[in-house]
Amino acid sequence: MTLAEELAQRIVSLRFEDLPAEAVAAAKAGLLDTLGVALAGANEDAVQAATAVLLVPGAHGASLLLGTATRASALVAAAINGMAANVLDYDDCNASLGGHPSAPVLSALVALAEQMDAAGPQVLAAYVAGLETEAKIGRGVNNYHYEVGWHPTSTLGVFGSAAACAHLLGLSREQTVNALAIAASHAA
Repeated sequence: MTLAEELAQRIVSLRFEDLPAEAVAAAKAGLLDTLGVALAGANEDAVQAATAVLLVPGAHGASLLLGTATRASALVAAAINGMAANVLDYDDCNASLGGHPSAPVLSALVALAEQMDAAGPQVLAAYVAGLETEAKIGRGVNNYHYEVGWHPTSTLGVFGSAAACAHLLGLSREQTVNALAIAASHAA
């Protein structure tokens, strides 16, 4: 079994009901913390500039741009909200990853969850799947990865985003392997 297949198997088999209470509490805290930091970053100049470029006037979507009443497509909301969550650099850190795990995962996951009208437990389980995936990959490449100039929040966060969204979408193991492969092709 390849690494991608092993990761995909873990991603698709993770169930909210199987999570320990401590994991659920930590996931809730991480989610709320990241949303709070994103709200604080939403009015920063860099986020406003990205919004001006990415948001098509008159376009509509299901996903909220945090800190506003504006809705956009899931892709646009994920990009803008991810920037807002990371721009102040107060978002969470993970030693295994060597970066900020929640900003890339939650920006994509929350935007998709809104589009799907997903329930809280589904979102939390997908969030845990995303964090676990990027942390496991991070353990394999950190600290060398960072020391040679890569920024793990983006280069490894893409795997967490793919894992979380694959989980929320209910993708099969094979489809999740493909999602991780696509993430690998975009990681750098």
